[in-house]
Amino acid sequence: MRISLLMLVLALVFSVNANAMFGSRSNYKWWKDPQIASELNLSREQVNSIDEIFSKYKERFVGYQKKLKQSEVELKKELQDPNVTKEEVLKTIDSIEDTKAAYIRTKVEMYLKVKDVLTPQQETTLHKIKLRFKPYHR
Repeated sequence: MRISLLMLVLALVFSVNANAMFGSRSNYKWWKDPQIASELNLSREQVNSIDEIFSKYKERFVGYQKKLKQSEVELKKELQDPNVTKEEVLKTIDSIEDTKAAYIRTKVEMYLKVKDVLTPQQETTLHKIKLRFKPYHR
């Protein structure tokens, strides 16, 4: 069964580039940046706690990145296969979306743990810092 042009367009729209998802600075340790740490007035204990939290989640993020890259390669192969079925392509897209959802959930879990380390004032300041850097990470 030939894949339709519509299916091809949908597959391309829903596919994810792992670099776009994780960004080149996904491993950036902002809490160790002297300017940010100073602006937040982070204590040594807070820096160590955030570093420990990040370390616990890093392996999971690397796993998601690998899985997304593999799924992207698989999707490209499927789309080039004249015998691929609509169901096969949709299954791959579902896998990609499941991985993206797991990544986002894990990222939020990590953020919530970091949030517990920060004071309310530090959290407010961190949000302001993120807003300053947002235009550079689109």
